[in-house]
Amino acid sequence: MGDAATGRVRSAAEVAEARAYGLTHADLGAWRHLTPIEIYWAVQHHVAPAAARRWAAAGLRVGDAVRAIALGMTPEEIAPWAAAGFAPGDAVEAKEVGVPLETAAAWREAGFILPDAALLIRDGWTLDQAVTARYAGIPAEDWSSP
Repeated sequence: MGDAATGRVRSAAEVAEARAYGLTHADLGAWRHLTPIEIYWAVQHHVAPAAARRWAAAGLRVGDAVRAIALGMTPEEIAPWAAAGFAPGDAVEAKEVGVPLETAAAWREAGFILPDAALLIRDGWTLDQAVTARYAGIPAEDWSSP
């Protein structure tokens, strides 16, 4: 199925997959920038096509956008994270745990990727405790950060 506005052509497999999710040709046209599974997920979570496009422009796929919306975020909240070198989805993960950008940057400087830092923070670890645990048994002068 082709889309006259974008020239995008859906493969027979995409059309069949969409049908399996209960989507129509109209759904595929309205959501032309998404795959059938993403369309299904967005529809199930009441995300409008325009909203999904705004989140996509901010760098988030539908799954992360659904989480961000549930957290009360806006697409504009992603930009400072991306500007600081984090993946767009990291902003959502940080919001879920309540980690501000400055804290995430400190953990990254110490060598922790945000998903790992979020797990540790969620479990009550401080950055000092995590660094000490990471380098247990290694002399402090041999500690390094990436």
